[in-house]
Amino acid sequence: MSLIEKIEKIQKKPRKRRIMILWILTTTIMVIIVVVWLFSFSHNLKEQKASKNSENSGIPSLFQTLKKDFSSFKESMEAAVKNINSTENEK
Repeated sequence: MSLIEKIEKIQKKPRKRRIMILWILTTTIMVIIVVVWLFSFSHNLKEQKASKNSENSGIPSLFQTLKKDFSSFKESMEAAVKNINSTENEK
């Protein structure tokens, strides 16, 4: 069964059932994103503590970690958008 067929099958279900599916999928995806982000954040924080200079305080390193995480997130989102655009152009 293709993705489009599954979507059509869900569209035929009652509204309450579709809303329940929406919330379950949204919650599941958000949990996955938060877990990956926390794992990445803790890994980067440990990495920075290992290479931390004596003149750096905790707040700038935290800021640098967040900046690095968001820049990598931005790069991955740009790659995903390019992938989607190239897929649409092939059709």
